Amino acid sequence: MSENNNLANINEAAYAALRERIISGDLMPGAPLSERALCEELEVSRTPLREAIKMLAREGLVEISATRRAKVASVSLEEAANMLTLLAALEGLSGEQACQKISAADIAELEAMQAAMRLSHEQNDLTSYFNLNQQIHLKILQVADNRVLSEMFNNLNARLRHVRRRLNPTPGRWQQAITEHEQMLTYLKKGDSKKLRALMEDHLRNKIDVFLATMLEHGIVSVQRSA
Repeated sequence: MSENNNLANINEAAYAALRERIISGDLMPGAPLSERALCEELEVSRTPLREAIKMLAREGLVEISATRRAKVASVSLEEAANMLTLLAALEGLSGEQACQKISAADIAELEAMQAAMRLSHEQNDLTSYFNLNQQIHLKILQVADNRVLSEMFNNLNARLRHVRRRLNPTPGRWQQAITEHEQMLTYLKKGDSKKLRALMEDHLRNKIDVFLATMLEHGIVSVQRSA
């Protein structure tokens, strides 16, 4: 039993390390996954690495060819647009469900994160702003307490995380995002689930063009549909 647990831990560590390299953008879409190189870099044997690659293929982060060659999954512009549209819908649903379950302690935590995010905006600290922005959205998702929703959201969000790090919003868009986050808190406090759902959907939907332009600029998506 101990040996099986140890093997499972090694497989999980290999999976987590490789997944982080993909979603952080260290390994870009289309990049080949060399078993020899990755085994050396991640300090694992081929068996746990292959298991990790299979798990990531099931998540859509890795593609495995008929000849068993693996590469980071490529994403077409159309697929990226579809992912962002779906993520916006999931954002809205998380807000609607969170409204029905949120506590005073949750509100206080979100208010503290919102204040910190506002300060990051005032200091023009984009990295801190994006990190806090993500924490707020993930907190709302946590409050929604919907396991299936969380799995779908986290999978899509992971695939887009490295794109967020490359975004460079205009002053106007940045201020609009801050204002929308303040309105989200207002709706959460009032328990206005319908308005919050609409706002959270639009909060991302209105930035889809910026996401796609950034992905094209950095070669994260291709114009052609992936095979």
